Amino acid sequence: MKRVSYLIGVTGIIIGIFVSVRAGALAIAAALALFVAPDFRQMRTSEKIIPAMLFVSLITIALALPRR
Repeated sequence: MKRVSYLIGVTGIIIGIFVSVRAGALAIAAALALFVAPDFRQMRTSEKIIPAMLFVSLITIALALPRR
């Protein structure tokens, strides 16, 4: 699962650079969700905050960017 999330994350970075920042941010958010999902229940509350805020921030960036 972690290798898939790495692949999606790298793909999201490449998409963000060359095609669309919006699609890249959504791909990176999906990769982050896949990376953190298996261990999320065992994490302490303080460890859950940073991945959750990153996920919310990436989604917010994708929604806030103007469409072309």
